[in-house]
Amino acid sequence: MRRADLAERIDTVEHRMGSVEQRLDASYASLSTQILQSRRENDDAHLAMRTEFSEGMSTLRGEFTAMRADVAGEFKAVRTEVAGEFKAVRAEVAEQFAATQAVTLSRFEKLETALADGLKETRRFMMILHEDLLSRIALIGEGRPSSS
Repeated sequence: MRRADLAERIDTVEHRMGSVEQRLDASYASLSTQILQSRRENDDAHLAMRTEFSEGMSTLRGEFTAMRADVAGEFKAVRTEVAGEFKAVRAEVAEQFAATQAVTLSRFEKLETALADGLKETRRFMMILHEDLLSRIALIGEGRPSSS
């Protein structure tokens, strides 16, 4: 191979290598720019998502606080209503208990009176029977038949 051909080939290879280096440098620069741009976009998107999440959490906290206050108010209203109803039921039960107690006492008094009257009547009949028995025994003792 001639020297001129070799030099020409070396020049061609060097020229091609330079061209490849330039394209490689350009591709590297373009890729670096794309990577940086992608990072910026991802960072911006991440920041936007964090901001949106933070705002959503703040909204949820506010709603939860409002709901908690509503529930507390409702519980207080229910407690007040139930307490009033229990008070009314207690008063009604107390009245009914007092009425039942009065009826029961009245019935016990009537029963005691009836028992006392029955006891007096039983004593009276026993006394009559006792006297009758004594008179019969006396008649038997005298040897006379009884008149009854």
